[in-house]
Amino acid sequence: MVAASANSLNQVFEKNNDAKMNRTKQRPLPSGRITIPHAVTWASAAGLAGTALLASQIHPVNTWVGAVVGAIPPLLGWAAAAGQVSLNAMLLPAALYFWQIPHFMALAYLCRHDYAAGGFRMLSLADASGSKTALVALRNCVYLIPLGFLAYDWGMTSGWFCLESTLLTLAITATAFSFYQDRTTHKARKMFHASLLYFLYSCQGLCFTVSLIINNALLKRIQRVVLSFHCPHKIEMSTRRIS
Repeated sequence: MVAASANSLNQVFEKNNDAKMNRTKQRPLPSGRITIPHAVTWASAAGLAGTALLASQIHPVNTWVGAVVGAIPPLLGWAAAAGQVSLNAMLLPAALYFWQIPHFMALAYLCRHDYAAGGFRMLSLADASGSKTALVALRNCVYLIPLGFLAYDWGMTSGWFCLESTLLTLAITATAFSFYQDRTTHKARKMFHASLLYFLYSCQGLCFTVSLIINNALLKRIQRVVLSFHCPHKIEMSTRRIS
């Protein structure tokens, strides 16, 4: 990420020179496909994120930085498929980001001695009672609750997925609350297992819902094609009503 930042800034500095050369004049900046503020923003973000990753052994912020990195892939996929980044595109990355915090808080509590031996500064190492670790996990579980409803309200999924997502989120939140009340290895392990099940079944439900939406759209298109062969006058009448 630091290398990407340096390369981007290099192209910002050499924009005018690149515009005069046949080999480089079609690069994003000299060709006008992106603007200098856009490039500088990306370079700054990539540079800061890459630098922050180097702090994984010196500060507990490593968990949050890692969560951002883990949440980026579906956003990249959306941008590649749609050619843009909309508000809808932020839902799945948000779910992945908030899910990773209780997942790794449980792991950091269960393996705190291993992390200490490995030289990684996790939040649990500076939290002898485990209260901060448990509170952070619980807070991010609560943040997951409205995401299923938002996905349904914004027309991305069905009501069934909204219900499934809400139930799964309440389940992981319950284990996080239990860990917050009784900070033991047993309760942390239950929250860790709940996070695995949440990730598995929420992704499975999302894939199933999206497949139904795609299949319904495909089925309607097939019916329309078949109907056009047998009853072309009905297609014409429906087209007139639409127009």
